[in-house]
Amino acid sequence: MFKIRLYNTLTKRVEEFKPLDDKVVKAYFCGPTVQDSPHIGHARAYISFDIFVRFLRYLSYKVMYIRNITDIDDKIINKARELGLTPFEVAEKYAREFYEAAKELNLIPPNIEPRATGHIPEIIELVQRLIDKNYAYVAENGDVYFDVTKFKDYGKLSGQKLEELIAGARVEPSPYKKNPLDFALWKAAKPGEPSWPSPWGRGRPGWHIECSAMAMKYLGETIDIHGGGMDLIFPHHENEIAQSEAATGKPFARYWFHVGLVTVRKEKMSKSLGNIVSIWEVLKRFDGETIRYWVAQTHYRKPIEFSWDQLEKAEKALDKLYSIIFRAEEILKKTSDGALGGVSNILKEYKRQFLEALADDLNTPRALAILHEIADDLRKNLKNLNKSQIKAYVSLLRELGGIIGILQQSRDQRIEEKRKRGKDILEFAVVGAGLIREKFTEELLNLIIQVRSELRKRKIFDLADQIRERLREMGIILEDTREGTIWKLVK
Repeated sequence: MFKIRLYNTLTKRVEEFKPLDDKVVKAYFCGPTVQDSPHIGHARAYISFDIFVRFLRYLSYKVMYIRNITDIDDKIINKARELGLTPFEVAEKYAREFYEAAKELNLIPPNIEPRATGHIPEIIELVQRLIDKNYAYVAENGDVYFDVTKFKDYGKLSGQKLEELIAGARVEPSPYKKNPLDFALWKAAKPGEPSWPSPWGRGRPGWHIECSAMAMKYLGETIDIHGGGMDLIFPHHENEIAQSEAATGKPFARYWFHVGLVTVRKEKMSKSLGNIVSIWEVLKRFDGETIRYWVAQTHYRKPIEFSWDQLEKAEKALDKLYSIIFRAEEILKKTSDGALGGVSNILKEYKRQFLEALADDLNTPRALAILHEIADDLRKNLKNLNKSQIKAYVSLLRELGGIIGILQQSRDQRIEEKRKRGKDILEFAVVGAGLIREKFTEELLNLIIQVRSELRKRKIFDLADQIRERLREMGIILEDTREGTIWKLVK
């Protein structure tokens, strides 16, 4: 068993990840507040944690994975007014969008995906526990607030002292709070807003209390790992810790997993800055596997600078892996069988290195590099390998790629994904037809050269150059001579 080492935001260091139950992991990840379409920043966070869950399950851990949906919130109510809908209609509209995006990104479904509005009794019970323990108070207007001064460890996740947080934090103003940093557990009903009955009058839950109530309902009072974007460290996760541990007297989450932000020109992607890139805008141009590859190229704790150019590069790198897989799968139809021989030990070592990379604080950039090492090794030795050996290489690429959520498409599926987005499919079409470097059909290549020559005669040089460049990328060099165009393969 690999020892997993993970950065814990709570302790501010990389440490061995050890769940309370040796083979069972209780994991909670903050899902969307469904008040708008998901953007690429959300996708980065969900994909990062998705890879971690896949890795744990690959190592035979039983993962109880909860990802919530916040379906009642100030932002949802404001969006409903803007659209002329009810808050419930807004929540359902954007929840459906999230489900569709999750499917496109190939996110594994959580075991349970609870919604806040489906857990009002649990939320009310937790708020009452906090009132009974004197950590919360009912304000004159019917709001219920958590008193941060009563929780001595407040600030331990963000690493700040209470007085520093009170001085510097942007907090929701209210004349009914005892302290400016106190946060709402329950908000008294306002005209036209959804509300539920409670011991303190009709109202609705505050944002932070929802996650604590749902996490504890399904995972117990102490969970193994809690995750989210780095922008949730304060105040959301800080407040979750305070209210949960105040209520139970036990540690809430033993490990905290936080994903770096997506930036645009070095600024955080946010609605207020107007630099949001919708996940649908990205999915129009790139498939889910390409987006996953782009995410995995950067360590999960580091920021990613969004650019279309970087996504193009990610797609080309992923296609390079697919090209050798499809080429090898085509050769498998024509190659004789044989023993694995020394290849077995080579592949075991590659696998060990790949899993060690992920065990080292989920080092996906290193894991991707190892996939390319395997693919390059296969490409260089393809002529000398027998059927069993080629099959073992391909199986390992697909098996390890599956932990990251890539390399799971057939040639036809890859072509279709590209065709839907208007992408170049020549390389995969050629590979799939058996027209590979080793036995390239000269008739087809000569036809392509003739078409290019005609384009040059008509002075359509941009298309002619594009054909030459694409053939060069596939390993075929064209040379224009006085006698005509000749071609040769790159060795």
